[in-house]
Amino acid sequence: MSFIDSAASCNYNKFIHCLNTAHNTSVFERRYFCMNVRKIPANTPLIQYFGRWEKSLDACRCAQGATYIKANFTGRLLLADLTDPGNWWRVSIDGSPFRRFRPQGENTLLAENLSAGRHKVLLVRSTEGYMGISEFRGFFLERSETLLPPDPPKPRCLEFIGDSITAGAKNDGPPDAPYDDIEDNDMAYGPQLARMLGAEYSVLGKSGEGVIHNWDEGWPGQGVHTADRYPWTFYSDKKSPTNHLWHPQNFPVDGILISLGTNDFGNDDHQPARQYFIQGYKNLLQTVRQLNPQTPIIAVEPVPAWLPSEARSWTKAAVMECKALGDNNLFFIPLNEEKPLLEAQDYAGDNTHPLKNGSKKIALYLKDKVAEILGW
Repeated sequence: MSFIDSAASCNYNKFIHCLNTAHNTSVFERRYFCMNVRKIPANTPLIQYFGRWEKSLDACRCAQGATYIKANFTGRLLLADLTDPGNWWRVSIDGSPFRRFRPQGENTLLAENLSAGRHKVLLVRSTEGYMGISEFRGFFLERSETLLPPDPPKPRCLEFIGDSITAGAKNDGPPDAPYDDIEDNDMAYGPQLARMLGAEYSVLGKSGEGVIHNWDEGWPGQGVHTADRYPWTFYSDKKSPTNHLWHPQNFPVDGILISLGTNDFGNDDHQPARQYFIQGYKNLLQTVRQLNPQTPIIAVEPVPAWLPSEARSWTKAAVMECKALGDNNLFFIPLNEEKPLLEAQDYAGDNTHPLKNGSKKIALYLKDKVAEILGW
């Protein structure tokens, strides 16, 4: 079947060949590509964005954690104009299993040889913000096809703030593989919990980050910590007045979960002082509150059971001190108070980073507790 009509000199298979060998295409082949697809710009209201995105007339950009895109379309072919410095993305068509890929600019092939008619696309960034800014400039469709009105978004949204555990580090491959190749943020405990509760999600997870001390910094910690990063649209390892500020009305959330402390308490040779950790956690809670005046905030005990009990008790103390100052929309959920929530087989061989099934256990444990707090 011809891509444009039966008289065309190049058919659909020729088009796909041209696309897959874009770096070798002739001028004719490139013209053929331009003649037989139409671009849908990123700023059309027919494309839905979830998480922290910065939108402009020509592109939408993200670099904080798991973000995703949804759209409905017609036709056999779908491409994205997606530029990225090295992140992994995943795509699902019509609810099919995700396929992982690296973006290839305007030649990013998402689907081909589909049946004629209506389809759905879900496009998810898998790797966390420090890997760089992703830039999405729209979709390409066959010229005779179109985007359709989007499905209504889920009526609820959750935000998850944390470290590598929240980012889904090491959950998608052998533990000795390159760190950035085995991260599937969409299958960390936060997105899994959101789906269980019928909610959309936003994730702000940064590997190695702590409340007052990061994994790879000395004492006292002088680097970027979560309270510094939270107001920014994009992740940055530098405190700068040029960092783009986030506007919460661009993606309102109904509940916020924070799980931090693993990196603060991860070094047996140097533990944080009670005063400084609690003050740092209070500062984080107050920073999050400034941007979300009415939203329930839930502090969750750090996941690894090998952490000292102070990681749990001091987190709870920070919540209680902020409540005593008048913020009654704060909550605390312990994970390992009675017994360890996860077992060794739930981790990626390090008793720290949960695999996907381990993250599911966390989500199942939190599900009813979070629903009760939020009145869901």
